[in-house]
Amino acid sequence: MGRRITRESGFTLVEILSVLVVVGLMSSVVILSMPQPKSTLDKEAERLVIELNALAQDGLISGSVNAVGFSEGGYVLYRFENSEWAEQASREWRESYHMTFSRNSSKLELPKNFEPIILFQPTGLSTPFELTLSNGDQNYVIESRGDGRVNLVKSIQ
Repeated sequence: MGRRITRESGFTLVEILSVLVVVGLMSSVVILSMPQPKSTLDKEAERLVIELNALAQDGLISGSVNAVGFSEGGYVLYRFENSEWAEQASREWRESYHMTFSRNSSKLELPKNFEPIILFQPTGLSTPFELTLSNGDQNYVIESRGDGRVNLVKSIQ
């Protein structure tokens, strides 16, 4: 009678370790390339820029004068209707921020009550301004040069 040769099937230890090393490397690449979560200040600054640009565009389309007013607690969007300012929307800051506001390179104090301080004309022009929002860790500069566009600049401390 002949001898039977049996082979066991399976993976060697070297093959299993090689697969684990490759999976580990791929996982680390994915984790390192994921974006960092945005802070509340990031979200607030981006939202404000979007709303101000939309307000400027709305003035161009509708032919109305629009404005925004700031205070330490938030901001209000306005439209000039029937010879008076009508409030369109308001927003309070989620957290307390340090704010500095300047027009024509002159720092101004923010009013205690909301009132229109930046105008967006139906011609596409706007009040030039620079608003800095800070939470101690981050600074955001929101600016317009008077051309109706509002830009966001993140400054590193």
